[in-house]
Amino acid sequence: MVELKILLVTNKLYRGNLDNGWLHFYLPLKEMGHDVQFFDTTNKEEDLLERVEEQKTEFVFCILTGDENIAPYEPWEELEYLTKKGDRIVFNWFCDDTWRYDTFSKKVAKYFTHYSTPEPSYVERYKEDGLNNIILMNWHCNLSLYENVAKRERVYDISFIGYLNQHRKAFIENSDIPISIFNKISHEKLVEKLFQTRIGLNLSINDNDIEKKTQMKLRMFEVPSAGAMLLTQYHEGIEYFYEIDKEIITFKDLYEYNEKLKFLLKNEKLVKKISTNGYKRFIKEHESKKRLGTLIEKVENK
Repeated sequence: MVELKILLVTNKLYRGNLDNGWLHFYLPLKEMGHDVQFFDTTNKEEDLLERVEEQKTEFVFCILTGDENIAPYEPWEELEYLTKKGDRIVFNWFCDDTWRYDTFSKKVAKYFTHYSTPEPSYVERYKEDGLNNIILMNWHCNLSLYENVAKRERVYDISFIGYLNQHRKAFIENSDIPISIFNKISHEKLVEKLFQTRIGLNLSINDNDIEKKTQMKLRMFEVPSAGAMLLTQYHEGIEYFYEIDKEIITFKDLYEYNEKLKFLLKNEKLVKKISTNGYKRFIKEHESKKRLGTLIEKVENK
């Protein structure tokens, strides 16, 4: 792969901790041998055009959400200028199309030479709206972050790691089998708990969405990355990334979840087999350096 001069444009911190943009994008891009600089959208003093000229940036890699509470200084006018100028790649990675397509993605995709969605069903929707710069590109995890976290004995039969919003809390309270819950923990502790888990639960509904639709979640990739088995609420398109019943297990409602979990807990060999298959698929396609390498190849050839 040819080394690129990349400027990563996103917020470095989220709620006081290093954000996924730093952990799963900046660090692996550096490991891949690219000349990567960071443009922090929480820093008012940053000047995008100056940074682009100083670095002679070839690839402006953005992770912008339009959320001023997270990143108050996203450089939209400057990005529009760079895209119209047309002498470099200007890309945005986005993950919330199921509930923000009409209010955000459809309006801002034109600001970039390339724009991504994790939702297979939305690629055609973009085209119907006259947007032909779309790439299908999902979440991923940086395995290099796991090197300092010792693998532990798998002591939790079923765990959920993440914020307990209203929907998740209600689901867990109504489940038949106790779930180990880990909320508001560091990334290092998150990885440790994943390695201690046999079955990792993912709930796909986004409580921010008025219609309470499901969407692609980072947790769908974090769980297999540690060799745990992913038990996930079904979301349309997950078949593009894992083979259901061979690499992961899905459910559509609480009843199906309870029945499948009871069966799985009585069949340890099956859980281990699916876990192994899911991990192999993760390593093959969903590890950060794999995913980002595929992304760069797609962008350069589109």
